[in-house]
Amino acid sequence: MFDSVQVRFKNTIHVKSPFSNTRVVPFIGSYFEILKTVVHEIQTEYFWFFSNFTDIKNFGGLDLDFVPEQHEKDQIHVWYTTHPMGGLNKEGNAMLVPTQKFKQQMHQIKFLRDFKDINYHAHPTLFQRPITKTYFELKDPMTAYKSNDHFYTWMINNNLKETKVPLFYPSFWEDTKIYTWGKTNDIMLVPGALDIKQFYDIDRMVHFEMDYEVQPMDIIFLSYDEPSAEKYWKVLKEKHPRAKRIKGVQGRTQAYHAAAMLSETEYFFAVFPTIELDDDFDFTFQPDRLKNACHYIFHARNPVNGLEYGHRAVILYNKHLCQTMINPGLDFTLSAPHTVIPIVCGTSHFNQTPEISWRVAFREVIKLCEQKPTVESRHRLKKWCELGKGQYALLVQKGAMDAMAYYKKHENDPSALKLSYELDWLKEKFNSIS
Repeated sequence: MFDSVQVRFKNTIHVKSPFSNTRVVPFIGSYFEILKTVVHEIQTEYFWFFSNFTDIKNFGGLDLDFVPEQHEKDQIHVWYTTHPMGGLNKEGNAMLVPTQKFKQQMHQIKFLRDFKDINYHAHPTLFQRPITKTYFELKDPMTAYKSNDHFYTWMINNNLKETKVPLFYPSFWEDTKIYTWGKTNDIMLVPGALDIKQFYDIDRMVHFEMDYEVQPMDIIFLSYDEPSAEKYWKVLKEKHPRAKRIKGVQGRTQAYHAAAMLSETEYFFAVFPTIELDDDFDFTFQPDRLKNACHYIFHARNPVNGLEYGHRAVILYNKHLCQTMINPGLDFTLSAPHTVIPIVCGTSHFNQTPEISWRVAFREVIKLCEQKPTVESRHRLKKWCELGKGQYALLVQKGAMDAMAYYKKHENDPSALKLSYELDWLKEKFNSIS
């Protein structure tokens, strides 16, 4: 009887080895690394190597008395299941390894699959533990992931319509990987029980093409007192009939909460009433499933000072983050996790009235002053404080300069700075200096 090694995985049902002379070792790193460690203790010409979630004896299992033919004696013999319940991967979890040949090659090859001669045996009934399924909400896939402790799990967006899980099984031949399917990664096969903050923390990723239908995100138009609101709302609604509207809600936080309540999707595009959207801006954009929950900020052109960044641009909001943000800082969006998408959505014509021109500049410069100084933030401050071009350019500049003076006076008073968040206070401030 050949020596045998059983690899024991955490968080899976253990199948007892059918051999009496079995060494059980924990799964650490990869099969290849384990093989290189245990081969020095093998006393027989060949040795069996298999996982604890694979039943190699029962259910029509392997021929445990198998001895390679003469022309197969230097091969690694690998058995993989073709049963639909087990998934499909030729890099199987049961093998018979030629001891000396493996010793000779193990330091000359980079991957186990590079072994000179591997004989892959398809097996119709070889049983291995099916991978569990975990359905996630798009608002926070990581929470669903952390709720299970299986050695691997299928992560599936619960909004997908009648999508079948691919016939696939993870490989343990090399280092642990995450497997993803489709343009938006709504189907993932993820190693379980890892101490990660986001799926990108897993070093290796393998992606497969797959077609499935993805739910588009709601589009919500938020307006208050902007003269251009009706014009831009009409354009938006005609081009995107699914668009909805929030109008005249007092208070910025309250307006975002109202938009989140109106949204029927887990993210929604917020479109503001000063933005003239580019014809090619794409509302099919989807949040990154591999990132933690966050808002996505696009870029917009500033017609007065020529800057292009997230100011007054379209934002893809995470509905849950919006609803749970009760007491934001100077900026509602930046007070939550966020990601900048350097795609220009259009031109922000905020310079529509004297008051709006002044208050937009005042508010933005207060926020820029409060940010950690960078080359980029200093450049933006400089541009806001310069005289730009177009309608109400002088008032835009004045709003910026007034904000600089106000910040210098109150930079150590958070409550005073936060007044710039309130539209009524801004109106009074503007009237007092007009």
